[in-house]
Amino acid sequence: MEEEMQVLRISSSNLEVRGIFLFNSVFRFKMAPFLFICPFFIAYAIFGLYPSLYGLWLSFHQGMDTYNFAGLQNYILVLKDQLFWKSMWNGTKLTIGSLFFILPFALGIALLINRPHIAKRKGYFATFFFSPNITSAVAVGIMFGFIFNHESGVLNMFLGLFGIEKISWLDDPLWTMPSLILLCTWRYLGINILYFMAGLQNVPADLIEAAKIDGANPFQRLWHITIPMLRPIMTFIVFQAILGSYSMFGEVFILAGKGFGPEQSLIFPTSYMYDTAFRGNDFPYSAALGYVFTILMLIIGLIQLKFFNVRNQGEG
Repeated sequence: MEEEMQVLRISSSNLEVRGIFLFNSVFRFKMAPFLFICPFFIAYAIFGLYPSLYGLWLSFHQGMDTYNFAGLQNYILVLKDQLFWKSMWNGTKLTIGSLFFILPFALGIALLINRPHIAKRKGYFATFFFSPNITSAVAVGIMFGFIFNHESGVLNMFLGLFGIEKISWLDDPLWTMPSLILLCTWRYLGINILYFMAGLQNVPADLIEAAKIDGANPFQRLWHITIPMLRPIMTFIVFQAILGSYSMFGEVFILAGKGFGPEQSLIFPTSYMYDTAFRGNDFPYSAALGYVFTILMLIIGLIQLKFFNVRNQGEG
């Protein structure tokens, strides 16, 4: 009898040891990865998912203190809001300036830096051009506020050396957008140069050399070899430029002061949303503005991707 009890004890001990080993194995190989990624999902749920869902819920309500369900009323008002469409038009003008001025300028400098006799020192150039990108938006806005000042601004003083009359950069609606394009050129030129330089590393030097031997001039090599090879990175760069142009906030908030500039020439969707929520105290309408803006950005992004895909298929 005692021998049987001892066998049972040994068997139960073995089962217990196996159970602990199995639990540890499951925990080690099944639970451990989830525990490591939990902090990200918890932070995302608190600071990303919850605000998004709450904003969506808020966009279907109206009122200041007690929110009353209003259905699609806020969205209908957004579609009729002339100020919102004015902000989108300003974003479109800045986008045009970015795509047809800043990006070609950045590509030209990247091509210059990538030349063999300069490539050895391209790190110094990259640091020089990238520095403005890490400068605070508030500091940039204040600095360019002094530069664009009508009476004592550095830019008008420089133009005065050539006999050009002073320009009201921030007081004349005709000049506010060119002023902003100049600011964005200084601030975002460097990051776009780095993007293009990264893309240029994927252009085979042998292919360029072969085209040169075949008699292709520099423009032909650029148009038929370099730019097609840059198309994947250009898709990203163009979308970043579009999104950044429509989402301009910190710089224009400082330059425009308490308003939106002369004739609302410095109003952008993000600044309009901020003004509606925190100055107008209308958070539901601001949430509706945000979701309409998000949908429009998604549509623009899909159109851009479709455009690049069509071009690629056509060339294939």
